[in-house]
Amino acid sequence: MQINTNQPPLSRVTENLMYAASLCISQGKTEDAILLYDKVLALMPDYAKAYYERGRARHLAGDLLGASNDLKRAFQLSPELEKEITCSEQLNYYKGCK
Repeated sequence: MQINTNQPPLSRVTENLMYAASLCISQGKTEDAILLYDKVLALMPDYAKAYYERGRARHLAGDLLGASNDLKRAFQLSPELEKEITCSEQLNYYKGCK
């Protein structure tokens, strides 16, 4: 999913980390993906898309509280992000996590 978060351009390192994390997700390696998103957030602590993607990875790994917290942080950093998510069921699910 392409998400416009009005954030500054990514460095090559950050782009590569995000790409590697998405590959890990597609291969079912959610824990590896989470670690890669952690690295992205260490470099860019206000990068909403990284919080969103880490939240998705945490959800797949069964960490519902972590997923909910990451999505909430992503939406705090980028309110327009919430509007761009097309899967309303997924969004409602995350909002319902306590």
